[in-house]
Amino acid sequence: MFDAFNILLQTTSKTVVVGSHVWVDDPEVAWKDGDVTEVRGDVITVRCTSGEKVVRKISTIFPKDTELPSNGVDDMTKLTYLDEPGVLQNLSCRFGVNEIYTYTGRILIAVNPFQRLPHLYEKDLMKQYKGAALHDLSPHPFAIADSAYKKMIDEGISQSILVSGESGAGKTESTKMLMQYLAYMGGKAAADGRSVEQQVLQSNPVLEAFGNAKTVRNNNSSRFGKFVEIQFNDRGKISGAAIRTYLLERSRVCQVSDPERNYHCFYMICAAPPEDAERYKVGNPRTYHYLNQSKCIELDAMDDSKEYVETKRAMNVVGIGPDEQDAIFRVVAAVLHLGNIEFKKGGDSDSSTPKDDQSRLHLKTAAELFMCDEKSLEDSLCKRVIVTRGEAITKHLDPAAAAISRDALAKTVYSRLFDWIVKKINDTIGQDPGSKYLIGVLDIYGFESFKTNSFEQFCINLTNEKLQQHFNQHVFKMEQEEYKKEAIDWSYIEFVDNQDILDLIEKKPGGIIALLDEACILPRSTHKTFAEKLYQTFSSHKRFKKPKFSQTDFTICHYAGDVTYQSEFFLDKNKDYVIGEHQDLMSASRSPFVSGLFPPLPVQSSNKSKFSSIGSRFKQQLQSLLETLSATEPHYVRCIKPNNLLKPGIFENKNALHQLQCGGVMEAIRISRAGFPTRKTFDEFKTRFRLLEPDILGGRYDEVTACKKLLEKTGLKGYQVGKTKVFLRAGQMAELDAHLTELLGKSAIIIQSKFRSYHAHRDFTRLRFCVIPFQTYCRRQVARQRYETAKRLVQSAINIQAGIRGMSARLNFRTRKQTKAAKMQVAKGTGPPQAASAKIKLEPKSNLEPKSKLDPKSNLEPKSKLEQEVEELTGQLQLEKRMRAEETEKLKSDLEKMRLQFQGGKVSGFPIGASDNEVINALTAENEKLKSQVNTLENRIIQLKTDMQRLEEKLSDIEVEGHVLRQQTVQTGSPTAEGQEHIEDLIRCVTKNVGFSQKKPVAAVTMFRCLMQWKSFEADRSRVFDILIQMIGSKIEDEGDNELIIYWYSNTSTLLFLLQRSFKTKTQPTGFFGRMTQGFLSSPSDVGGTQEVEPKYPAIRFKQQLTAYVEKIYTIVRNNLKKELSPSLDYFTQPSLKLPDDSPDKHWDSILHTLKKSLRTFKDNYVHPVLVQKIFTQTFSYINVKIFNSFLLHQECCSLVNGEFLEAGLGVIELWCDQAALYAGSSWDELTHIRQAVGFLAMQDKSKVTYTDLTNNLCPGLSVQQLHRICTLVNSNGKKANSCVSADIFSQMKKIMTADVDVNSLLLDDNSSIPVTVDELNDPTTKVEGISDVEPPSELVELEAFKFLKG
Repeated sequence: MFDAFNILLQTTSKTVVVGSHVWVDDPEVAWKDGDVTEVRGDVITVRCTSGEKVVRKISTIFPKDTELPSNGVDDMTKLTYLDEPGVLQNLSCRFGVNEIYTYTGRILIAVNPFQRLPHLYEKDLMKQYKGAALHDLSPHPFAIADSAYKKMIDEGISQSILVSGESGAGKTESTKMLMQYLAYMGGKAAADGRSVEQQVLQSNPVLEAFGNAKTVRNNNSSRFGKFVEIQFNDRGKISGAAIRTYLLERSRVCQVSDPERNYHCFYMICAAPPEDAERYKVGNPRTYHYLNQSKCIELDAMDDSKEYVETKRAMNVVGIGPDEQDAIFRVVAAVLHLGNIEFKKGGDSDSSTPKDDQSRLHLKTAAELFMCDEKSLEDSLCKRVIVTRGEAITKHLDPAAAAISRDALAKTVYSRLFDWIVKKINDTIGQDPGSKYLIGVLDIYGFESFKTNSFEQFCINLTNEKLQQHFNQHVFKMEQEEYKKEAIDWSYIEFVDNQDILDLIEKKPGGIIALLDEACILPRSTHKTFAEKLYQTFSSHKRFKKPKFSQTDFTICHYAGDVTYQSEFFLDKNKDYVIGEHQDLMSASRSPFVSGLFPPLPVQSSNKSKFSSIGSRFKQQLQSLLETLSATEPHYVRCIKPNNLLKPGIFENKNALHQLQCGGVMEAIRISRAGFPTRKTFDEFKTRFRLLEPDILGGRYDEVTACKKLLEKTGLKGYQVGKTKVFLRAGQMAELDAHLTELLGKSAIIIQSKFRSYHAHRDFTRLRFCVIPFQTYCRRQVARQRYETAKRLVQSAINIQAGIRGMSARLNFRTRKQTKAAKMQVAKGTGPPQAASAKIKLEPKSNLEPKSKLDPKSNLEPKSKLEQEVEELTGQLQLEKRMRAEETEKLKSDLEKMRLQFQGGKVSGFPIGASDNEVINALTAENEKLKSQVNTLENRIIQLKTDMQRLEEKLSDIEVEGHVLRQQTVQTGSPTAEGQEHIEDLIRCVTKNVGFSQKKPVAAVTMFRCLMQWKSFEADRSRVFDILIQMIGSKIEDEGDNELIIYWYSNTSTLLFLLQRSFKTKTQPTGFFGRMTQGFLSSPSDVGGTQEVEPKYPAIRFKQQLTAYVEKIYTIVRNNLKKELSPSLDYFTQPSLKLPDDSPDKHWDSILHTLKKSLRTFKDNYVHPVLVQKIFTQTFSYINVKIFNSFLLHQECCSLVNGEFLEAGLGVIELWCDQAALYAGSSWDELTHIRQAVGFLAMQDKSKVTYTDLTNNLCPGLSVQQLHRICTLVNSNGKKANSCVSADIFSQMKKIMTADVDVNSLLLDDNSSIPVTVDELNDPTTKVEGISDVEPPSELVELEAFKFLKG
């Protein structure tokens, strides 16, 4: 972890409590967030959001800001916690919503999106940033460029903009945007058509072709540093420019690693047109040694053939003529052939010669392209001339040395060629010696650390060390200015410098560069002796290390990290001398261009190899650059590459963190943290921590006093209160948040206990409310059952008793009856006398005893029956008792089950309190929704079928008319047209505005009746139609006279209706106005009783011409209406045009006035309502597209205030549509997109909106991409929590956007110019009455030839 954050070691356990949100380090994603679950001394346990639990020391964690908006903040200084995880979280949040630019004070951080973002590169965007303060609008390179330009104009100080970043971070694109804006602000027209700013911008593709190449990390990496000086005159206009380059990577010409590429120009010339390829003798790039060392030849996103053409076009702009272009590409081709020359041992020892015929062919081709002698070229590669006192000795080179000589020549030639191109561009652009100011744009390579680091990386990192020192000084200066402005004591803040690293590298005489130059001069020095010298000299230096497993590598501890360099090629790459033989060879070239690259050397050194050090020369250039930067006011753009896959939508924390460290952003934050990293305005501080001191809630104290009381209450030390802000030391914000978290935790416990008590009481009350009626019902049922059982038992007993008594009574009655009968028989003597006397005699007392005693069997039989019946009834009674007991137990069991179900909260599967009506309503609503979707699909199918049928009918109509025309062209003998001599009188009359009669245009009806009377439609030849068409065309030439245009719109459309109805057709009319005629005129009687006629060719052609004019006039009327509405619409769609005292009500009134005026004009000219509906419908569609697209392009248009203004204005428009329903038609439906969007923007509390409400209820007509963009801009405007959309909505949108392959365009297309179709006019309600009652013009009726008009 970077040392800048060790300040947080002072954070103690009192700043971290259970429940605190913190960041913990992670080896994979750099930082993870989580909640503290346990605190034990200086060790805490954190439950991460990923689910895992980790244990960390308090000194290694950082607090997390839970109130950070979902789309981050646009300035890092606004962060509550200015630390590593806070910076990464903010950048990641903004990258996720395609906000790739972020400020850190006055520093702009640009994250490469690896895709085009249209809303960030609109041409109109430069107008918005013009003159705006730095932090007034969203972060953007335009804002940095505008700030530099304004400071230059206002303060008279030259400015510089430093763009840095690693390969693939987007430095080149950011530099282009900066230069485009400066050209926009200071550009002026040039007499020759090539202004200075155009030449500066067009120099980019030329320099990229010869100085850019594909690397492992970037497909278009600049392999040189570039500083563009744009000079301005006293009026702020560009007057000159100069381009300075630094350290071109010469070794790439001869050595390319896989999967990188050589410079683009080599591949361009191989892909040149055939005639150019033949002239330069080039072919497949895979056949050249300097290119085929890597397998990467083509790039997917780059067409080398097109780039070749574009580069030559750019050369023309910057002043490189055709002859010079030809010479440049000849040199490039010669370098390619030079690389294919291979060597073998010659006849002499240690000599060399071209290997084979193929090598000799390439040698010959290179000599032809260089326009030098072939033998001299071979000797310069294979021999050396050593000049001693008085004689010259020729030394042969072995094959390895000859190959080194060949590569040295290739690198020298290419380096001289690149320098010539830069000089030519500067000479063409021209510098202004009288310029007072300049703005320099530095596009420099960023800090580099690879697996293998050589001399190029050493120089690049030296550059970044120097620029980092300059950057640190500037940041420290800005901090001082902020503290002075707020009257804060900053004298104790220390400034940490990296001067010790710079001394290690460039100090004389003991620095690394000085030792390298010394090693290059000594004849027997090697990279091993150079490394040993470094080890001896810097063994005790804290910034220098010797690797354990290498004897020639060395490590330097740079500000951005340790880098190990391999010294094998340091000596060779540091030597910048031209071999004498190469100098002589090129100087003797027959090509003026080639010889010009190698001007003759002084006589005393012409035969010697002149040595110079690239390291020393580069150090001098770097010192000159820093002197220039020190004389200017610097501005910084730090470019970040979010991932190494070069793909959009991926943000890798560790990769971004490394680049932030290399770019010095974390160092700037370290400097800020050394003072007061947390700065809150009084209002923000009071709002956030007001709960810590309840006394300030009553509003009795002003903001400053309230903030001081809060700070005193917490017991913080070391803070300071400025004029407008509270300044807190590192860790103090976390301590305040810990106090607040503890207070909120205690309060939450109280709230939870109250809530739980309330919730339990509420549940008990609800349960009792539900159970009491049920218990009452159950008791009633049990009582009723008991009553019924007892009632049945009593009834059964009564029945049994009644039966027994009845049987007993019947037995007694029967016995008495028999006894009485016997007595009567005896008394009457009716029985047999003998028997009776015998009985009396035998039983004298028998007549005195009852019969029952005399016959016991007669009594036993009824008794047994009665007992049997009693037993049966008793059994039934016992069975009934058992059944009732079982029913009672079952009811009790059911009652207990239902009681348990009530306690569980549900009865019969439904929630307590739920009603059948709610369930039915929910199902009904779902059913209606499905029905509406089915109806919508059916209507869409019907519409598509109708459109297809219409097109087929129109095609058939055209074929029929063509057949008629072909037949009529061959016919002869047609009647001669009458009335040719009276046409001038007719034209003279109808040219004037003759008004209207019976709600019809008099001119149209008069022309039609005259043509019918003269039988012009049946004539084979007639000039009447041509005269009428010319007259109509002349009347509509002035498109600005809207009233005249609408008057002729009414006349031409009516005349076309009459013609269409009067012509006989074999098929049903189709097309633009064919269907309309059927609605207007349903029978010949509607045309004054005139019968249909068979039109000849002139008449049909006249109808076609008239149709074209009607459509043209329709377009003019519609465009005039849109033009009148545009100024008022611009107020709502272009925030930069708004004035402080401008009122939106004024513009809505203007729109309403324009609509009313247009409608009044249509009514006065009796234009058919359906035609008016079409015009208003397309106009409202134009309003919908323009205002809705402004929501997607401008953040200011998505504010709550703008939504309320638009909502009020749309209410006025809706009222007008209701009042003018006949003419407005369905115009109001065209505003669907802005009505839904405005309804969402005008909501006061957007935080409670769910994704379902947003997509189904609020904005069902908007795509997910459009909603995502609007929500992003809404959150960017939101200053309060309830004005921002929740993060859940963004997460659901991202899932849908990722899964959806068919992505619709964000912006709506303006379809308001599509020709109208009037199929609705087939309705019989659109019929009009006849024309016979239309009053003709009085001046025509007075003429004898026009008397027929009276009839």
